Amino acid sequence: MFFSLRRKTSNYFLHGKLSGHSGGIERLRATEDGRLLASGGSDGTKVWDLGAMRQLGSPGSPALRGGTTALVWIKRDDEVSEALFYGTENGYLVCWREAKQNGIAIFVELSSVHLANPAEITGLAFDAPTNRLAVCHRGGLLQVYVVANDMSLQNIFSIMLEEIAPRAVAFGPIWGNQRDLLVFSLYDGHIYTFRGNNGTAVGDWDIGGMIGDIAIDNRKNVLCIDEPSLGTNIYRLDDQACVKTLPVSAKKKEQKKTRQVGLLEECKFIVSGSDHGVVYVFNRRSGATVDELRVHPSEYVQTIATAECAGFSTIFAAKSRDLAGPNEIFVWRKKSKDGRSLANMVFGMFISLQLFFVAAAVVVVYRNFFTIRM
Repeated sequence: MFFSLRRKTSNYFLHGKLSGHSGGIERLRATEDGRLLASGGSDGTKVWDLGAMRQLGSPGSPALRGGTTALVWIKRDDEVSEALFYGTENGYLVCWREAKQNGIAIFVELSSVHLANPAEITGLAFDAPTNRLAVCHRGGLLQVYVVANDMSLQNIFSIMLEEIAPRAVAFGPIWGNQRDLLVFSLYDGHIYTFRGNNGTAVGDWDIGGMIGDIAIDNRKNVLCIDEPSLGTNIYRLDDQACVKTLPVSAKKKEQKKTRQVGLLEECKFIVSGSDHGVVYVFNRRSGATVDELRVHPSEYVQTIATAECAGFSTIFAAKSRDLAGPNEIFVWRKKSKDGRSLANMVFGMFISLQLFFVAAAVVVVYRNFFTIRM
């Protein structure tokens, strides 16, 4: 299959591709330190070592759970290993934890919980300071747990939201000593606010359109929402004002589908997928398109993620429609400030080192020659 890798500008280079999935990929999520990437789709969940660009060993995904639809990483300050919670289309909440096998990192399954009134899990969020995990599913369930040291779940509250199909959940602004919960309704464009300690409903915010995906940065007071018919809308969290729209056209007019959004470099840049094979990178302040990363013009590339990996801003993207066959994850990294990729810098250093040794050898031969003559 032909892939176009042209870019509007040269800010990013294709670092590599991760191969191992079959069918559509629904979710991508990197660890905070950019060491690992989790991916999920119709064929289950996989974990990747981004340093080695290879898949790590992990349990299989039983068919009865359905495809993977939500991902979140959990790591404590006093822990070296990472833990991954993922949700499935049949309402299973599963926990994997990093372990070692013959000195090699693998993931093992710790638990699997079938949620009440099971439906597709659409959102997972974790608040590290309070060790709280929030879960929502398409049937209207909102559930919050405390995650114990052994990754077991202790229920805080569970409520059913009437006539609401949650699309995502996030921990929002602080109220008291805990963050409130924001639940994003897919179809009616409402954002509901609940107290994080008991689930009391305290607010309802109508943005006036569909909600496809969200990305939030509480420190920067920024909320980004994908509106399938427009693009990415940027809101201030404190006063709920829409300050900018970053247009992403829907080329396939017969059906406007949701696109995932992400944040880069402390919210300096916003990344969006599309239905026409392009990943867009916008400057949040100016709204200008600063990069277009092209996969294939006929493909849905709605699944994206962002991270800082080895000091480089990194963008992940994958084809999201249901494919009959292999599906790759594209990994782009931002070039260094002087415009060169890491590979080019290493190659340049290698050539310089080779030239140094050649020059040194010439000097030695020259000196030996004149020593013999004398």
